[in-house]
Amino acid sequence: MTAPAHAMNSLSTGAAARGAAVTVMSTVRGDGRASDGGGESGDVCAADDTGAVGDAGDSMSVPITLARIAEVTGGRVDGDAGFTVAALKSLDSARADSLSFCAGGRHAAALKTTAAGALLLRAEDAAYFPRHKILVADPYLAYARASALFAPPAPPPGVHPTAVVAADAAVHPGATVGAYSVIGAGAVIARGAVVGAHVFIGDACVIGEHTVIDAGARIYAGVSIGRGCRIASGAVIGAPGFGYAAAGENIDTAAGENSGDGGGDGDGGGGETIDRTCTWARIEQLGGVVIGDEVDIGAHTAIDRGALDDTVIGDRVKLDNHIQIAHNVRIGDDTIMAGCVAVAGSAVIGKRCQFGGRASVLGHLSIADDVRVHAGGFVAKSIAQVGDYSSLLPAMPAARWRRIVAGLRRGGAG
Repeated sequence: MTAPAHAMNSLSTGAAARGAAVTVMSTVRGDGRASDGGGESGDVCAADDTGAVGDAGDSMSVPITLARIAEVTGGRVDGDAGFTVAALKSLDSARADSLSFCAGGRHAAALKTTAAGALLLRAEDAAYFPRHKILVADPYLAYARASALFAPPAPPPGVHPTAVVAADAAVHPGATVGAYSVIGAGAVIARGAVVGAHVFIGDACVIGEHTVIDAGARIYAGVSIGRGCRIASGAVIGAPGFGYAAAGENIDTAAGENSGDGGGDGDGGGGETIDRTCTWARIEQLGGVVIGDEVDIGAHTAIDRGALDDTVIGDRVKLDNHIQIAHNVRIGDDTIMAGCVAVAGSAVIGKRCQFGGRASVLGHLSIADDVRVHAGGFVAKSIAQVGDYSSLLPAMPAARWRRIVAGLRRGGAG
């Protein structure tokens, strides 16, 4: 796999080898915001009892002026622009040196009682808070942008003495390689990239500028990751896809679908004849994984390498924890998936799609741009029309559930 030009250019001064919420969605909301189901659209506060977002954690102690925060968020300071805050906190836990946020008038009481020194607010809610304010059109988006100012700083560049770096790997002098990490032959680690402790990066991988790979992630050979990505601990990228060919007579093809992509994993259908002596021949997975820019991949998420062609993740895709992306899948730019989503082999997902937690997509299907699949949704056919799709019944008393299912069997549901 050829290294992208931007990665190679960033290594011009260091070509010589040397020694990435969104919370789990229970629904997909129409306002473009991932939700855990705790807050209503347009009514979100940094208060633990809303379920929308909790404490952002203690920040660095370096004070940040409201003027700087307004610059980053596109807001307007109502108060002292030189006032400084040292932490981003929930309304409940905020102190006099903390910044918090709230959107929605029904939390007016919390605005009057919080100890926060400054808030991100809509102009129509400004009267509820007597201290310093930054007035913004969307406080939740402003909170997201402001949070970057409070993130821990990147570690200093350099290669830890316990790291193992192949002689022909190219690690930029401005990159960081943590303790006990392994960098394979021919790998490229670009400027500003951070490789945490105990990370494995295989041969011929490319890690783009300012991409962060957290401790314990595994990147198999031949994977290309773009700029500004974040790969969480335990993620596995580029492992062999699940591809097998059935060997025997009278074979049911439920687990091995013949297709031109060489993948071998089907959609669970197939014939009814089963040979109990059937064996399975492994299909070597010869493709790679290509990940675009500004992609976030959560903890213990797996993205399999392609069988013949590459598995492709578009720019700015956001994947939560414990997601399975099978071989040959293609995911379009700006798509977001909550925890435990599973996408079977060779599925093609459009741009700007949203998937709630535990949604699943069968193999070899196509999903149009801007489709929203709600939590637990089971996609068994291709989706060509934009819209919201659901298939999971929410929890209810068992007697009522049985009546509903009985009605569905009788064809009483529309």
